[in-house]
Amino acid sequence: MTFRVGVPFRSAALLTALLGTAAGLGVGPGSGLNLPGPSGVTEARLTPEAGVVACLGERLLVLAPTGTLLRAVSTAGPCAGLSVGADGRAALTRDDAAGTVTVWRLADGVTTARLSAPQATGAGLTADGAVLIGGPRGLERVDPVTSGRRTLDSAPVTGLVTSPDGTHAVVGRPGRVQFIETTGAAVRSGHTCDDPCPVGTVGFGADGLSAAVQAGTQLIALRAGFPSTVVVREGRTLAGLPLRDGSVLTLDGDTRTGEVQRRDLLTGRRERTLTVPGGPLRPAQVSLTGDVLGIGAAGLAVGPADWTAARRLPLPALTAGGGTDPATGQPVALLPGGGLSVAGTSLTAPPATAVQTMNRATWLLVTDGSGTNLAQLEGGKVRTVAPAGPATHLSVNHWGNAAVTWNDERLSVVSQKTGKVTATLRAPGQLGAARVTLSPDTTRVFVLPAQGEGFVALLANGKRFGLPTAPGRRAADVQISGRGVLAFTAPDGTTDLYQPGNRVPYATVRAAPPARTLGAARFSPDSALLAVPAHDERGWRVDLVNATTGRVDARTPTLADPPTFLAWATDSRALTVGASRLDHLDSVTVFPLTD
Repeated sequence: MTFRVGVPFRSAALLTALLGTAAGLGVGPGSGLNLPGPSGVTEARLTPEAGVVACLGERLLVLAPTGTLLRAVSTAGPCAGLSVGADGRAALTRDDAAGTVTVWRLADGVTTARLSAPQATGAGLTADGAVLIGGPRGLERVDPVTSGRRTLDSAPVTGLVTSPDGTHAVVGRPGRVQFIETTGAAVRSGHTCDDPCPVGTVGFGADGLSAAVQAGTQLIALRAGFPSTVVVREGRTLAGLPLRDGSVLTLDGDTRTGEVQRRDLLTGRRERTLTVPGGPLRPAQVSLTGDVLGIGAAGLAVGPADWTAARRLPLPALTAGGGTDPATGQPVALLPGGGLSVAGTSLTAPPATAVQTMNRATWLLVTDGSGTNLAQLEGGKVRTVAPAGPATHLSVNHWGNAAVTWNDERLSVVSQKTGKVTATLRAPGQLGAARVTLSPDTTRVFVLPAQGEGFVALLANGKRFGLPTAPGRRAADVQISGRGVLAFTAPDGTTDLYQPGNRVPYATVRAAPPARTLGAARFSPDSALLAVPAHDERGWRVDLVNATTGRVDARTPTLADPPTFLAWATDSRALTVGASRLDHLDSVTVFPLTD
């Protein structure tokens, strides 16, 4: 896919004049790029109509049997603990950070209940629509309409997964695993462990009366009314799924081979080994018709238990960072594992650990057999600029003509023109997890340690000064425009704008909630706009802030996840965002600016 990024303007003055007019600035619908690679899908469930409900990042997806996206719902946090009602009308997700359990109506994505569940270790929907919640205080049954609670068992619960039909659940306890009815928590089967056995993945039989449970290093089979059996005694078992013929479909051993095995449920004897086309899949659910849902690194698959005719439902890869190719304006994505993709085409280059685009330059940290190097990308080619030694972090100044790399002990500034180190700074114990911003004129660095006070250091002599912020204001990140405007983002998510030499902010932008600050704000190359990640009850977006007035002039549509990177086109007329629009299945989105 090829993107046309921006439209050349006759002069910078005309461009600045246009961008400074709030009424005239807009954001186009954007062009998406779907990259192959690890998708990050955590859980998925089949629906009665043979569709799929899946957790991907911070959204809940409803997919048609063909894989077409029917609906996407922002979960406002990592989507976890998925459970889908037996009739396919409702879904439940868990937000461990917020300590809540949310019930969603899948027809329109409306929240029908949000329940307090601090320290919850599991939750799921029951056959009659109630919510089962497990945690240190025991097992609770909650009415999602009235929020009325009834404690079924006060013994601590270390894990809880309900069956697809909601009639049974697997419950983890200290040193044991139980198979219970969801109505009154009657125990139908159980297993006592010799060692600690935390509950991992759980797969239920199609009738809901059996389950294969990863308990520590063992795979245990539980059946209502029968004693437990050990299917795999010790190994790297990831998942198991009971089938109608008395076997268990298991994924164990070396997951890179894509081997799935069928074992006898009673004896654990291996009956058959299958090689899954297209890579390994974790068996997640079996339908009443015998179709098996599998979760893999690249997405989902549904098909017969032998996987020979499985249909793949690919999902977009998650980016770890990225930027743009200065020569073409096309998106550059850094994938988990260090792979690079330019406009969807994999790039033959050493693995990268960091990518950053500023103005007309894209810098990278790459690692090959010779060590870590500082490099630049242009026209799809990676060129080594200088050895980076033990550097682990990268930051580029506003003009893109210098980069700073650092590790726990020291940082180095490298010139784009000469490829030489122009300055170094030693700050043992303060640099490891710090954010570092190099000034546009490359004379000073702003160092914001993970702990302690930030400071400004002159590169000529190492002399330090306090941050030029208002008294009492802490900073988690700072960006500096080509006109000297400072944008300090605080830990609470607000961004203060300061004119050069002034310690009183002339504007404050409230964008992200506490503890969700990304520190990824970016000034446009012409310094007229500041792109700031923002978040509200509808989800993530990027606000375009007028750098002169501090006013939000335009906003992107709702995004599926927090952006992993922001990169401006060299003419400031488009913004590449490392996230998908909420209602699309993309990895990266390019938003054009309109007048």
